[in-house]
Amino acid sequence: MVMRKIQYFNDSFLKKNKIEYRHYQNNILNDYKNKNSLIVLATGLGKTIIGILLIIERLKKYNKNGKIIILAPTRPLVIQHYNACKKFIDIEDKKISYLTGKISPIQRINIIRNSRIVISTPQVIKNDLLRNRYNLSHVPMIIFDEAHRAKGNYAYCFIAEEYINSCSDPLIIGLTASPGKDYSNIQELCNNLLIENIIFKNYNDDDVKQYLHDIEIIVEKIDLPIKILELAKILEDLFSKFLSFFIERTLLEPQKRYYSKLDFLKIAEDLTFSLKYQDLTNNGYFDEIEFEEHLYFKEPRIIDIVKEKKLNIHSIYSYCSSCISILHLKDILETQEISMFKNYIEKIKYRAEQDNLSAKRILNSEHLSLIHSIMNSIDTRKLIHPKIEKTILIIENEIKEYSNTQIIIFTQYREIAEILKNKINSHFRNQLIAEKFIGQSSKIDDIGYSQKEQIRTLNDFREDKINILTATSIAEEGLDIPNVKAIIFYEPVASEIRYIQRRGRTGRHSDGRCYILIADNTIDVPFFKVAQKKEDTMNSILINSDQLNLIDNIGRNTISFKNVEPEIISSDFMQAYNINRKKENQFLLKRSVDIIIDKIDKFSESEQYKTLKKHNITFLSDLCNLNKKTLENKIVKIKNQNSAQNNQDKKKLYLNKHLKTIIKLVENYSKEGKINLLELRKLAEFEDIIDKTFDIHFNHACNLGYIEKKKHHVYLKKKLIL
Repeated sequence: MVMRKIQYFNDSFLKKNKIEYRHYQNNILNDYKNKNSLIVLATGLGKTIIGILLIIERLKKYNKNGKIIILAPTRPLVIQHYNACKKFIDIEDKKISYLTGKISPIQRINIIRNSRIVISTPQVIKNDLLRNRYNLSHVPMIIFDEAHRAKGNYAYCFIAEEYINSCSDPLIIGLTASPGKDYSNIQELCNNLLIENIIFKNYNDDDVKQYLHDIEIIVEKIDLPIKILELAKILEDLFSKFLSFFIERTLLEPQKRYYSKLDFLKIAEDLTFSLKYQDLTNNGYFDEIEFEEHLYFKEPRIIDIVKEKKLNIHSIYSYCSSCISILHLKDILETQEISMFKNYIEKIKYRAEQDNLSAKRILNSEHLSLIHSIMNSIDTRKLIHPKIEKTILIIENEIKEYSNTQIIIFTQYREIAEILKNKINSHFRNQLIAEKFIGQSSKIDDIGYSQKEQIRTLNDFREDKINILTATSIAEEGLDIPNVKAIIFYEPVASEIRYIQRRGRTGRHSDGRCYILIADNTIDVPFFKVAQKKEDTMNSILINSDQLNLIDNIGRNTISFKNVEPEIISSDFMQAYNINRKKENQFLLKRSVDIIIDKIDKFSESEQYKTLKKHNITFLSDLCNLNKKTLENKIVKIKNQNSAQNNQDKKKLYLNKHLKTIIKLVENYSKEGKINLLELRKLAEFEDIIDKTFDIHFNHACNLGYIEKKKHHVYLKKKLIL
């Protein structure tokens, strides 16, 4: 890399000599042209810094007024942006704030009124806007970090539309490393964020190259041991047996080289969709072309084969489920670890005991009996997947060749993250410390990491208290983890977004290495190729962004701050809030009605509506003479009924018999007020309360305050009064 003299961005509202000058960042500032811009930056090129520089531009325009909002999808990312703003932006620290759902509504309103820069998760802002706690009319810019999330019903979409309709001089900035795999995904993102301008910078751009560090992609091909190959062959034969059900009925083509879980998911989805709308299609109410757009299999269609051959629909669903289970079982065996393989077999057994025909078909097969026989003849504790051994070797090589002890290992499954953590800590005892980095969960036996634990783990990793993170997808997105010189993909991912984000965790501050473990002749191989192909397609679309339909009619006028409310003293503010709080439900009701009516209006203008009306289809809105007033009255009536029902429910709390049994077991068998969780599970089994049934009612008992779980024990909090 070429040595260069260090220069800095220095401007009003920017702390002196804090942000190193880079040509491509300056070019982005020149290219955004005060238009709603989607800025796509290869991971590691500093999206956060671009956001800071754009904020400075907007603060200069609205020198004394206006609020900038930064949206980020997770609390750790919110805190990261908050710290970056305080580090680089030259305004009072108290004028930079963040919001989360844990902050009360009245505090959030006060923070919004008294801050210049607010960082928040999107759901918090959406909930407040729906209740009219504040509006976006005096917000000169909103930054949508990880903008690729602006799809479907995600809160980004609502906020963007609300912002454009509220502010006279709106500016939307979307930041992402990977907006989507194809034209339709990228176009949807541009539509939802009302994008006028696309800026794309990748590793090949001339103004970027001098700032880059090399990332060496090292593909490690893994040969599977003979015992795993033997078990995989048995599963392959069993899959072939189930596959013949589809081949014989021409539901799938026999010439196909490779069958995936997607094939069987799509058969089931096509069948479900066709059955749902078969009456309309049979009578010609649906346009054939429009109907086929929803189908995966078009020539021939699944529903046509079913009708022609008079096939049993339930059998098709059941065999689809069996094939998906077998393929998943085979994938786990070949690409993950033997203990996960055994656990999934136990899940199939449980489903079979619940009289699930799909699971019973697998469990009762000679093939599974043979698998059990082989498993019983060997010590499976010694049957370690070679990926684990390869991971250990890579870490040893990183230490020896590069003196590197800062590594992130990405895996698809939490179980593997735990296994790798334990293996590494055992192998490198007193030399390295590994810790897993996972998201939150509601499972009893795997409660996951709270956001506080995630932040603490990341801080320990930054401070070298932890050397190696074994991480799930929670570590892929946005988090600034410096000085990671190597990452390991325990398995490839088919998503280009996840591939780009994982890879971008290294090579940020120095040359990095990206190891990708691929078990030969397994699903790892196509996954790796698919991700690369999707990334190439994405880059091609962004380079030739003229083919996208961007917004070109947003009118802008300077924001007027004449009606901005002054900072309110505490007593007046509380009084004003309490008055407005009574109106929130009424406003939320009105907003809900507006949204419903708007959707009905849009549908009534669509081609689908015209086609259906042409065939004399009658809509409920026609019969009810549906308008805002009647809809409001109906919703108020429903809400009042629900409120009365809720009050009645509060008077008499219904406790399920399984929940009562669990509480009684803790009462009767606890010693000194506590009982081991595993012991409680075993006792519950005698009452036929097992697995998910146990989990659901155990959680409910905890939530009601009867019992409490701490680590591996359960404590009695209050006795059950019958």
